[in-house]
Order: sequence, then C-alpha cells, then structure tokens
Amino acid sequence: MKNTKLSHQIAVGAIITFLGMVLGKGLTYLYVALIARLGSSEYGLLSLGFTITSFLVGISMLGLNTGLTRYIPFFIGKNNNKKIKGTILSSIKISFPISLFFMTALILFADKISINFFHNPNLIPILKLFSFTIPLIVLSNIFASVMLGFKKVAYQVVINEVIENIVKLFLTFILIYFSYNLFGAAIAYLISIITTFILSLYFVQNKTFKIFNSGIKTEFITKELLKFSLPLFFAGLFTLIIKWGDILLIGYFKTASDVGIYNATLATANLLTLVPAALIILFLPIITNLYSKKNKKEINKVSVRTSKWIFFCNLPIFIVLLIFSKDILRIMFGNEYVIGTASFIILLLGYIIHSLSHINSSILIMLKKTKIVFYIGFVTSLFSIIINLLLIPRYGIIGGAIGTSFALILDYLIYAFLAYRFTGIFIIRPFYFKFIISALLSALVIYLLKDAVTLSIIGIIILSIIFSFIYLILNILLKSFDKEDKYILSSFYDKFLRKG
Repeated sequence: MKNTKLSHQIAVGAIITFLGMVLGKGLTYLYVALIARLGSSEYGLLSLGFTITSFLVGISMLGLNTGLTRYIPFFIGKNNNKKIKGTILSSIKISFPISLFFMTALILFADKISINFFHNPNLIPILKLFSFTIPLIVLSNIFASVMLGFKKVAYQVVINEVIENIVKLFLTFILIYFSYNLFGAAIAYLISIITTFILSLYFVQNKTFKIFNSGIKTEFITKELLKFSLPLFFAGLFTLIIKWGDILLIGYFKTASDVGIYNATLATANLLTLVPAALIILFLPIITNLYSKKNKKEINKVSVRTSKWIFFCNLPIFIVLLIFSKDILRIMFGNEYVIGTASFIILLLGYIIHSLSHINSSILIMLKKTKIVFYIGFVTSLFSIIINLLLIPRYGIIGGAIGTSFALILDYLIYAFLAYRFTGIFIIRPFYFKFIISALLSALVIYLLKDAVTLSIIGIIILSIIFSFIYLILNILLKSFDKEDKYILSSFYDKFLRKG
C-alpha cells in the first residue's frame, strides 16, 4: 500500500505537472512557429542567441539546481530549516556573481562573437539584449529548484511553463504585428524572463520557504553543496554541449538559415521530453527521501513504475511525429522547413530512447555518484563533438542530427548499465513489448487512413486521437496494466475528468 501511495503521489503530481507542461510546451511550440515564420535566417539568429545565453546560464549554475533538489528534500526529512536556508543562500551566493560576469562579458564581446565566429553582424544586438537575461534566469532557476525541492510543483509549472510562455507568445505576436519583427521578438523574450523572475521570487518567499526571514538561522553548506554539484555542473555542461553544440557548429560551418531549419526540427523532436520531464520532476525528490530512510525496495518499485508510464505515454507521441514528420514541419513552420525532415526523423529516434535515461541518471544522483555522472557526460559529449565536427561540414543539419542522436543513445546505454550495476534496478520489463506491439498495430491503421484525410492540422489531430484510442484499447486487451496502474488511472479520472 505504501508503494501504491508513492506511485499515486508521483502520478497525481505528474498529472498536474503534465497538464501545465502540455500547455507550456504548446505555447512554446506556437512561439517557435510564430518566429520561424519571420524566415529561417531570422529564426536562426534568435536560436543562436538562445543557445549562447543557455550555455552561459548553465555554466553560472554550476550544477546547483540539481544540488538544491537533492539537499532540500533531504533536510526536510531531517527537519533542519537552518540547512535548508543555508542551501538556498549558498546557491545564490555562488551563482549570481558568476552570472553578472557573463552578462558583462557578452555585452563587451558581442560584436567579436557575431562577426568572427558566426560571420553575421545582425547577431550583435540580439546577443547584447539577451545578455541581461542571464542573471535573471539563474536566479529564477534557483527559485524553481527550491519549489521542486519542497514539491511545490504546481507553482513552478504555472510560472515557468504557463505564464512565461503566455507573456512571451502574446508580446511577440503584438510586436511582430506592429512590424518590429526580429527586434520585437527579442524584446518580448526579455520581458517574459523578467516576469518569471519576479513571480518566482514572490512564490518562494511567500508560498514556499521564507528565505529572507531573519527568524530562521542560516547554516551554510557551501563546500558540501559545491562538492556534490560541481561534477553535476560538468555533466550538465556536457549535456548542454550535446543539446546545443550542434546548433553552434551549424552556425559556424553553415548559415543562419540552416540553424533556423535545424532548430525547428529540434524543437519538434523535443516534444518527446515532455512526459519524462513531468514525471522526473517529482521522481528525484521522492526517491531521495526514500534513500534517506534506506528504503531500497520502494525505490526499485517506484523506478520501474515511473519508467513504465514514461514509455507508455511517450511511444504514441513518437509514432505520430514519425508518421506525419514532413507534414508537421510544413504546416507549423512553412515549406522552406520541409528540407529538415530527414534530420527530424533521426532526432526522434535519439530522443525516444533517451527519454528513459532520466530514471537511471536520477538513481545515480540519489546515490551521490556525481563523479560518475561527470564521466558519462564527458564521454558522450566528446563523441558528440567529434561526430558533429566530422559530419556537419559535409552533411549539414543531417550530420548534426546524427551526432546528437548518437550521443543521446550512448548516454542512455551507459546510465542503464551503471544504475543496474549499483542498485540492481533494471527498468526494461515485458510490458514494454506489449506497448510496442500496440503502437505498431495502431500505426498501421493510421497509415492506411492517412490518404483518406486532408493532412491539415485538424486532420492530424483527428488521426492522432484515433491512434491514441486504438493504442489504449489494445493495451487493455493485452493486459499491459496491473492493479496499481488501474488505481492511478481511476485517480486521474476522479480528480480531473469526472470533476472537470
């Protein structure tokens, strides 16, 4: 029963998160489609701005966001408010000054980066404007991690996934409508980041944990936090290299237009991160809390259950994106983006396999195997860079997709092996094959119906609904769900569908 309650906690929390993130991802995707309509070159310039600032934010964080989500629930379990406050303030004291340094450096060297590396002076004002977002995003990330550590998932999702994206999309639409175009899109992004920072600070201080309450003494854990987080920083840096390195190299070897086309395919393939993100956001705090109580049996059960739901929910998304790959790029972004179909399919294969790696990496973080996480990141990012350097100059965006997908798959294989070695947890179970059989049979039906429906956005949605219905029925017939799965599904129905 305890395991059922834990799985229910993850499931219900993840459902709330999932609904918020679906809305957030949908708004983000509409935002990408909107700015992509400015032209692949203009979208490419904005993508390079996003990528460079993301790298600098990642470096500024030093892996402390993961450290926060690990230590805060641990100290909550120990009822130690002094160290909770110390953990939060230690993170701010370390990351904020670094972010100010990078903001200043980007302002000073924007012209040299734009002209000497990317050969495009139109990138200069974008980089200077985006530089101001670096310290704001760093602080917002710290506050978001605090909310996650306290399992205040709804606050974090509403702020980061919903409000930020609504502000960004609405302002971008207005400014583009009044012909501000590229500069207007950049201004809208800056305002959305400022909004997120203000709301994150408010909800942490007033609804989560009073960081600046003088009544709570502070017990800093700066050295312990850095010792835990620094290996994760390098691992996170390597993840950023895998995630964004291909975009930077395409920008260096090719054109801004190629960057825009590739980033449209990447943004669409990135929809496969939605389900694991919704589940993992609660998974790490829960297994860390269980680990502090030395409850290894429950950790195993919760890990397998979470992986099952990730694969069950993600597989139909993968199949739908695969079947309608060319049509989705054409409808959402325009005819000039259809050339990215091959790279899109390659990225989908990498992302669907990598979606299961989050379980295994969270297990290693729970065990404080951060040095091993560092080595994994080093190996996979090294392979990614080598393959991208070899393939991008010759094959362009297809070479970038191959390098990224190879790194994602390698990352999953290494994490799966090490998680099994240290804990004996192996998340691949027979029900995976039932899901695959159901998905393939459903895909066959949709493929046969494809020519009978006009492939507009409405047509694709209708076929996707039919696919999901057949997929669910087949899994019920194959008995893919056990009693606990049915309990979670009934909870979802009671709390959200029936009452809604």
